[in-house]
Amino acid sequence: MIDKCKLTASLGMAALAGIAAMAAGLMGEVRVSVILGRTLCSFLITGVLVYIGVFLFERIGFSGMIKETEDALAELKAQERSSGAEGADAEEASGDEAAEEGDMQPEDGGEEQQGGFEPLQADSLRRVVGSADSQ
Repeated sequence: MIDKCKLTASLGMAALAGIAAMAAGLMGEVRVSVILGRTLCSFLITGVLVYIGVFLFERIGFSGMIKETEDALAELKAQERSSGAEGADAEEASGDEAAEEGDMQPEDGGEEQQGGFEPLQADSLRRVVGSADSQ
């Protein structure tokens, strides 16, 4: 029995190939009979190749690997959500304690935070000079 997923994928790709062949023929100002022939050929060939490719992809076992990866990602997201909720509760508690104690310190906008930033000096820049032949 034909799998609907394989059939849908192959028909979708075949339709795209047919549209591309039709657009290429119309842009090239080719006769309508040639355009229809090329569109039909590209539709059939692409449909068959994609169907065979999806069949082989499933037969070799790559679909199982994809399923395992999706399951692992779903577990990781669930763990992040649960740890994120616990982390948010801890941050709220520590924020309340700090506000109660009055330990909030104002931020210094000085150069100490910038890690010794020094602006560029004109003397320290390298200059590139072209050859005399290029002028």
